[in-house]
Formats: sequence, C-alpha cells, structure tokens
Amino acid sequence: TDKILQRRVAMFKERRDYLLPVLQELGFKIPVQPQGAFYIYADCSAITDDSFQWTKDLLEKEGVAVTPGVDFGAFAANTHLRFSYTRSVDELKRAMCRITRFINN
Repeated sequence: TDKILQRRVAMFKERRDYLLPVLQELGFKIPVQPQGAFYIYADCSAITDDSFQWTKDLLEKEGVAVTPGVDFGAFAANTHLRFSYTRSVDELKRAMCRITRFINN
C-alpha cells in the first residue's frame, strides 16, 4: 500500500505542477501552492469579479467545470475559483486550452 500511496502522491504533484504555472500565466493569482490537496484555490479578480457567473458561462460555452468561491465560504467568494486536478494531465491540458479560449473571447 505504500507504493500505491507514493504513486498517487506523485500523480497529484505532476498534475499540480502542470496546472499551477498555466493558471498563473492566464492571470490567476495563487498565493499558496497546494501541498497535500487535489485542487488550486485561485484569485480570479484580474479576470472577473463574479466567479459564480464566470463558472456558469465557462461550463455552458466550453464544457469545463470549475467551482466558484461561494461554495467555500463568503470571504472574497466572488473573486475566487477552485480548480480540481483529479483528472489526467491530458484532460487538464484540454481543459486549459478551452479556458484560454474562453478568456480570450
């Protein structure tokens, strides 16, 4: 079971290490690099001040689901998003291409 755990930890680290710089390049601010989590909680204030509507529009237009900050509390909820990296790097790459297209349009 130790080997399984080590493989999973490495898998999530690989996904985080892919996703983190891509999100930052797109303008998301990420003050804390996740260590043991499977998600990135990002400040999206440079992109939108309504994370709820933004996530709804992203899902409708690009088929990508991210979670608005309001699902995690009230503090700065409108300017935060949660990006989960429970999917493969290939799926994350496809999602990031769609998110990039959405932001650029």
